[in-house]
Amino acid sequence: MLLILNFLNQHNLNLDKITQIFVNQGPGKISSIRNSIAIAKGIAFAKNIDLYGFLSEHLINKGVNQLVKIDKKNFTNINLIKPLYSS
Repeated sequence: MLLILNFLNQHNLNLDKITQIFVNQGPGKISSIRNSIAIAKGIAFAKNIDLYGFLSEHLINKGVNQLVKIDKKNFTNINLIKPLYSS
């Protein structure tokens, strides 16, 4: 969590002004995805922020900057996030 707070500080971002969190659901390593989703869910719950999950394939040929512009129909709401694990 300290890394996230340091990142926000370095980029002059305020957690209270964030209205959406997007977290990668995979595929990927089980521990990385589980930790990422748990941290994102914790922040979203504590700060009442909308949380959306996406798959890596949603970003193919698109930059991360395009993530916010992707239609939210492609995203999964917080209550439905089901990570895809790989070995």
